[in-house]
Amino acid sequence: MHYFFLLTILIVMETFSTHARSADLDPIEIKIVSDVLRIEPHVKPEMNFSTLLFLNQQMHPQFNISFIPASRLREWRELETQPDVCLYNKVKNPTREPFAYFSQLPMTAFPPQRLVTSPSFNLPLTVNLEQAINDYGLLIGVIEGRSYGKHIDDFLMTHKEQFLWLAGKDSASRLREMLRKHKVDAVIEYSATFIDENSKDKTNFSFHQLHEAQESVLGFIACAKSPIGKKAITAYNRLLAQPQNQQYIIDAHKNASFGNEAQFIAAALTGLYRAKPAIK
Repeated sequence: MHYFFLLTILIVMETFSTHARSADLDPIEIKIVSDVLRIEPHVKPEMNFSTLLFLNQQMHPQFNISFIPASRLREWRELETQPDVCLYNKVKNPTREPFAYFSQLPMTAFPPQRLVTSPSFNLPLTVNLEQAINDYGLLIGVIEGRSYGKHIDDFLMTHKEQFLWLAGKDSASRLREMLRKHKVDAVIEYSATFIDENSKDKTNFSFHQLHEAQESVLGFIACAKSPIGKKAITAYNRLLAQPQNQQYIIDAHKNASFGNEAQFIAAALTGLYRAKPAIK
């Protein structure tokens, strides 16, 4: 009788241990929420999404990653309310840092955003937003919920009624299409984004430096401030610290940029990656 009692206890303990080991091996579910997801067949994904896919392939089998399309505003609402959400290519700033774990190194870097418009407006090479809307009378389209950098954001907030605001899923690509159809006069965007979408845009549009956008913009991965989000961002930190992944990112930026901007971005990323912060 005593023997059978001990045997029963051992079987129960082994069953519990097996379930515990199985739970430990189960992948952690992560949702990537974005308004620019492109995973359709035969459609070339933009550079930053391709980079994310490259990193995500290395997250398996520890993580199981799915994608959810959403507007820019909903992205951040999901991140703040759901424990398993991550965003990508996000500007890190003091306003956002209390609500998310950000990767220590960027996954993307771009030259300053440009004012993109038709050559027929004959704008100077360098212009400020006040000149563009007042002196040249341009209707400029911008994205609700997007950070363009501190100086541009400040100007947009103080002159909000003078811009055309677009929100919702795929708002950035829809706004670029509105520019192509002359429904807006200009947009604020990275030149590489246009060229990556359509190489003809390199000659169809003119790209102008903005006084309010003098610094490169870095895009980071951001995850929910939760135990799951912490595990995810730690994994991304380790991947972004690996030399072979850094070289992949640098090469991807070179291929997506053109002219002097390609060399500028490659040098900027190389300098950032050489800093090698301690992985957290």
